[in-house]
Amino acid sequence: MPEPKLSMTFTCTVETCHTRSTHQFTRRSYEKGIVIVQCPGCKNRHLIADHLGWFKESTEDGKLKTVEDLMRAKGERVRRGSIGNDGVVEYTPE
Repeated sequence: MPEPKLSMTFTCTVETCHTRSTHQFTRRSYEKGIVIVQCPGCKNRHLIADHLGWFKESTEDGKLKTVEDLMRAKGERVRRGSIGNDGVVEYTPE
């Protein structure tokens, strides 16, 4: 059985880029490992999750584990959604 996957869409925050892109990764990596995605526009790499503590300087000494934690700490809104088998995208309030 294939591993469950997550998908994330975001707009690059590099000042001269602002490319919107979607990336897929395994749920296990997001919840227990490290996820780094590369922007197709500027080629910068963005840290999405660090449960191994490799990037402590980017995660307030390892306290913030995921991009969701980092965004909430900055006061930014995080929206989670799901895609059904019929392709319908649903967002639920936090």
